[in-house]
Amino acid sequence: MKPESNYGTSKGPNQPVVLPSYAKINLGLSVCSKRPDGYHEIRTIFQQIDLADRLTFTLQKEGITLSCDAPNVPTDERNLCIRAAQLLQMRTGRTEKGVHIHLSKAIPPGGGLGGGSSNAAVTLAALNHLWDLGLPIETLLDLARELGADVPFFLLGGTALASGIGDQLETLDLWEQPWVVVTCPSLHISTAWAYSALKIGLTKKGECGKFQGFLEARPRLSAWSEWLENDFEKVVLPAFPKLMDLRGELLEQGAEMASLSGSGACLFGLFAERSRAQKAAQKVGEKTASFLARPTRWGYKEISTAFSR
Repeated sequence: MKPESNYGTSKGPNQPVVLPSYAKINLGLSVCSKRPDGYHEIRTIFQQIDLADRLTFTLQKEGITLSCDAPNVPTDERNLCIRAAQLLQMRTGRTEKGVHIHLSKAIPPGGGLGGGSSNAAVTLAALNHLWDLGLPIETLLDLARELGADVPFFLLGGTALASGIGDQLETLDLWEQPWVVVTCPSLHISTAWAYSALKIGLTKKGECGKFQGFLEARPRLSAWSEWLENDFEKVVLPAFPKLMDLRGELLEQGAEMASLSGSGACLFGLFAERSRAQKAAQKVGEKTASFLARPTRWGYKEISTAFSR
């Protein structure tokens, strides 16, 4: 989705600003240990992809309101867009500011693609400009951590090695640009169940994934599966045979690597060639919702640049 509208000049109540809100996949995910506070230490590589929701911001005299074209998405304070806007108001004392946000959904919710977190990050970045708050990126990242572990990533965008609970980030340059086929069956997988099924204790793993070796070796796409594993597959795939079948079909269609994103239920396949990726998306799409995507970078810097146009 291309950025839309005349960013940075649309400050009247009848001049909406439209911004994309991109999804992510996890290139490998290792659960290292359980912390005393109940959270888990992880390592993963977040990769932003150009499957996107669309957020339309319209300034209004007062109040924060949200509408959405997907009936199963809440539009009250359970939605991270609302919570992000309220958090900005509370922390800056600018409670007189108002906005209506319309969310057009394309990212399947609850599938491990980070749609809600992406929406929150774009809301923070957009309202920082539209409300003339002038907050630096460091402050926005602190606010993002309060909203969710992977919200900070979407303020950076692109590719990042994540550790801690997913909020400690090291930006990376991806040396391959694969075609990505994302498939999302109509399944609900509880993240809490997935973590508990792993039975990870307080003792840290040794290396916790092969990410450092992967980044140093910079292998070709055909060898990525030797380095990047998702720990959740050990418990999720046996419990949900349909996911095992879909993963196998992606590999049969020529994917160099196929994996869960997060704890699922969405899976993705990485393809070296567009033609094979298109064919796979069409074939797998006969059974379940599927999307063709590419890696992208869309974070605070890119949003700020769009507003300066």
